[in-house]
Amino acid sequence: MSLGTRISALVLCLALLATVGFFVTELIIELQNSKEASEITEEQAEELLLSEIKRLPVVTARSCKYVANNIKLDVTDIRYGHEKNIFITCNYETIDASSILLPYTDKLIADMYTYYTENSSSSMNATELALTFGSELQSVLENAKSTSGTLEVVVYEQADGNRKLYLSEQTVNTLYGGLLSVQKKIQDTNSVKIDGEKIDISKFATIRRGANDIIAFRNYDSDVPQTKGWLLAYIDELADEFYRNFIEDNKWQYIVKGLGTTLAITGCAMLMGIVLGFAVAVVRVSYEKTGSMPILNGVCKAYLSIIRGTPVMIQLLIIYFVLLAPLQIDKFIAAVICFGINSGAYVAEIVRGGIMSVDGGQLEAGRSLGLGYGTTMLYIVFPQAFKAVLPSLANEFIVLLKETSVAFYIGVADLTQGGLRIRSVTYSNFMPLIAVAVIYWILVMILTKLVSILERRLRKSER
Repeated sequence: MSLGTRISALVLCLALLATVGFFVTELIIELQNSKEASEITEEQAEELLLSEIKRLPVVTARSCKYVANNIKLDVTDIRYGHEKNIFITCNYETIDASSILLPYTDKLIADMYTYYTENSSSSMNATELALTFGSELQSVLENAKSTSGTLEVVVYEQADGNRKLYLSEQTVNTLYGGLLSVQKKIQDTNSVKIDGEKIDISKFATIRRGANDIIAFRNYDSDVPQTKGWLLAYIDELADEFYRNFIEDNKWQYIVKGLGTTLAITGCAMLMGIVLGFAVAVVRVSYEKTGSMPILNGVCKAYLSIIRGTPVMIQLLIIYFVLLAPLQIDKFIAAVICFGINSGAYVAEIVRGGIMSVDGGQLEAGRSLGLGYGTTMLYIVFPQAFKAVLPSLANEFIVLLKETSVAFYIGVADLTQGGLRIRSVTYSNFMPLIAVAVIYWILVMILTKLVSILERRLRKSER
């Protein structure tokens, strides 16, 4: 090994060690930090809650701002969870907006429709409508009663140390006195009655947008905030993906059943390919050595030319949809026949090359001992050829195992089809496809190991 090669190998090893060390160090730091959240006082908790809650109303939602300014909180208890979360119990007092506004929404939208139609000549927009009738709604709220109760909210301490309030729709609706319920009713209103006449407003986009903007909140994230570092968060995401793709609803059964089908197709096609390949190889070698069976040799050459010159997927489609469709042959059998015929062509050339590589004197020696041609080939030539071609045969079987992945094109529920079925349900590309690839890789490694064991035993027999 040259000096440059050694330096390159050393640099590569150091880079790998540095990468592994970085991830391990990051994981240790994140595990140490993934404990309880830092302590917070009742005053800090109250200030955090009020600041987060009062920032929700949009500019045009004057009624929402009016309710926000009248929300009162009194923190009574603070508990710390094990996911860097803080449970804050508080007494609240707010305006009972829903009790007075829910019966008022029909009149509100009717007034907006009348105002809009009377001023249709002007370039009125939704914002102007929202601001005009927002003031009216605020004056209605000034006569509303207050409501109070006890509420528990959750605050999460994020990886950067900042605290974030978890705002569910129920929490916002409670603290704003039911304004979300009023908002939903307005959004669901498609018609109003004016002077006993029912008027469809669903096509009046300006009125609908203006009505929606009267009670409107900023987009608040109702998902649980991320409290872990990027590495632990990624590990959790992978765990969730694994559960969703394999554990949930027992989707792993698609993979297991598909694996069984793949192994069955590979095993049957391998046996068929060995028998067919050896038979073709014997015909080809016999013709080359003795000139016998010229017609059969011509058939074998045509078979090899066609199979080795066309893609296996095209062969599969032709065999199933063209040749075997009238016979209503099962998809599994059609796949075995296709892959067996395809593998046989490559096995034939591998075996033929191995036989031709054996010294011609071996055949002559057997014949000089009184053995027939067939006996000499079986007991003297074939064993030597088999040792020579074993690595190539193993490679062919590995290729055969991977080629069976196209069987799903004719509807065979193999390993690849199992992964695709999970993907079609979960809409996840990463986990199912990676799982299929890893299983194929493990199968190839197992097959490679078995071949290496067989090679070692054959070398022992030579000694």
